[in-house]
Amino acid sequence: MSLIAELRLADAQLVLRPSLEAAPEMTLKREWATAADRTSDPMLFVWASGGDFEAFEAALPDDPTIGEHECIDDRGDRRLYRVTVNREITTNPAPIDRETGASRLSIETTVDGAVLEVRLPNREALTEYISRLRENGFTVDLLRAHDADDGGGSEYGLSEKQAEALQEALRAGYFEVPRETDLERLADRFDISEQALSERLRRGVSSVLGATVGEPEESRVGVGSEAPSALGGAADDE
Repeated sequence: MSLIAELRLADAQLVLRPSLEAAPEMTLKREWATAADRTSDPMLFVWASGGDFEAFEAALPDDPTIGEHECIDDRGDRRLYRVTVNREITTNPAPIDRETGASRLSIETTVDGAVLEVRLPNREALTEYISRLRENGFTVDLLRAHDADDGGGSEYGLSEKQAEALQEALRAGYFEVPRETDLERLADRFDISEQALSERLRRGVSSVLGATVGEPEESRVGVGSEAPSALGGAADDE
């Protein structure tokens, strides 16, 4: 059975850490990353919030961990940045992910380091993952680890795919008002169609609601008929 682990990483060359030192109250949450090929550096999309944006942005040009950078969305209390990672300075954990079968679910970075949530095939893979990170210069603290089903999908009658879809949608801000991502971008992450993801989310939400607030017999038709517009990519009544 796969497991979910939460790790705290510290390293002098964490991406954007020099800029965070100029705005120590800032928190970064990764939205998406593009993989590097042999000729180009990886690109990150990160949401910044909670700190001094002027100080943070003033530090970006001199940050050795990145190259090109741009603020592509400003929501007032949070901003979305696109940055190119300098792989000559930073450590790229992607090879470690591949070798251990790890899937990074979320990354939140502050001036003190990064908190990483990752899915791994088993506890042996977790041990190897931590060992490999330390070999590559990271200081690693294991905060917690649990079987993927503990507190996850099975508690609410969710399939593993439904739980993963709901977790990713929640992390990406799909359920925020206004939405911070759309169905097309989420579907791309799972390499499925928008319609397939919409149905997966709708069934997942229905299972969670049924397990938490109940599902009265007389309301089942109404809930099922309204769900597509509430979760679909085109309609957003809120």
